[in-house]
Amino acid sequence: MQKNLEKNTFITSPAIEAAVAAIVVRKPDPEILLLKRKAHPRDPWSGHYAFPGGRRASNDISLFATCLRETEEECGIRLSSENLVKKYPVRRAGNHLNKPIPVTTYLFELEKPPLIHLQHSEISCYEWIPLCFLAAEDNLVYLPLRHGDANLLFAAVPATEGLIWGFTYEVLMMLLADHYGFRLCAERTVRLNSSSEA
Repeated sequence: MQKNLEKNTFITSPAIEAAVAAIVVRKPDPEILLLKRKAHPRDPWSGHYAFPGGRRASNDISLFATCLRETEEECGIRLSSENLVKKYPVRRAGNHLNKPIPVTTYLFELEKPPLIHLQHSEISCYEWIPLCFLAAEDNLVYLPLRHGDANLLFAAVPATEGLIWGFTYEVLMMLLADHYGFRLCAERTVRLNSSSEA
């Protein structure tokens, strides 16, 4: 909140919100693009796999504009409404940090993989991951958070340089079930029976 000294009133700062692009390439076996964020002490998603996207800027006319701008900035892909398949309802990211941010996901489909030019100050690498790999329960692992209840395990999928989990994992599972017809039965979280650990 910021004070306007001339009018002696308070101006409420705009709420933080974000948008991400789920980009699927339609091949014989569809694949989805994920970026791996660089490690940074001030970034709560440091080192995580994520969709292209980010926070809405004050000059973005819409969240869709945010999604297009951030995607081009982070990986050089220029999307448009012609590639848009579906806009999904808002979900909250960062719940494990107790600082949830509302995020809108836009699903895009492309005929072939585009050229990628990474924003190396923020992104370390990228991967095209087959949807069938993400949907296979045999590829699922359960791990505890670094800081939290050791008996509560969260679902994750291994990638080349780490794990896909949290908000990104949840959105992927939503897309797989809603638009690509995968039947998913795995639990998002599993609680260990602490009484049986002795």
